[in-house]
Amino acid sequence: MTSMNKKGKSRIQIQYIYHSCFVAELEKHVLVFDYYKGTLPEFDKKKQILFFASHAHQDHFSRRILKLRDRYPELQFILSGDIRLSREEDGPDVHRMNPAEELCLEGVRIRTLASTDEGVAFLVRCEGRTLFHAGDMHWWHWEEESAEWNGWVRMAFRREVAKLDGEEIDVAFLVLDPRQGEAYYLGFDWFMRHTRTRAAFPMHMWEDYGIAERFLEREEAAPYRDRVFLVSRENQQFEITDSPEKADAAAEGEEKPWK
Repeated sequence: MTSMNKKGKSRIQIQYIYHSCFVAELEKHVLVFDYYKGTLPEFDKKKQILFFASHAHQDHFSRRILKLRDRYPELQFILSGDIRLSREEDGPDVHRMNPAEELCLEGVRIRTLASTDEGVAFLVRCEGRTLFHAGDMHWWHWEEESAEWNGWVRMAFRREVAKLDGEEIDVAFLVLDPRQGEAYYLGFDWFMRHTRTRAAFPMHMWEDYGIAERFLEREEAAPYRDRVFLVSRENQQFEITDSPEKADAAAEGEEKPWK
């Protein structure tokens, strides 16, 4: 069981599943973000389980999560408004969210930001902790696009990040996409420099896990590299404790924040 610290905040057990999917387990809740493939762990059926899907892209959402209802009675789904379900798939356990909305589910407070691609990003307050999952909210920059398009995305991303001013983010899951060439690190870097984030995990790496290590070797990453966890394999596990200095990987995983 996830233990509580002296300040009443749950330790967070993090498990990387695949691509942009992470599981965050707290004392009474399990949060699952953007599952579409990979091996999920067995969850404690006594806990409230929330599945988040930031948008309908096939690498961020799978209808297979809806089939877990029979196994877990306390299951809830928080889906971006662009995800379409059939009448049979829909139900009272499905909650749709568009950008700039808030939702409270039995003490879990959820706020959405606008993606710079499709759907939303999630800011989740749970058991005294704050977690952020970017979905596809990112500083997308593509050489084949026009200067106008790239400029619009840059401004839109910065505008959404500015909405997090004043937030104390315990864990952030952020895009680091090797397909962007030399621009791959811009969004991650901007987010870390303009938010108060204690621990960050790269995602959306398309199995090029070495890109995170290459990024943290850059001079730009110096101010925050000790707060970034290196993700290197599926089902890798980490543990987040109360202070950045004590944030360590779980015993099963050898990786620690970059030093």
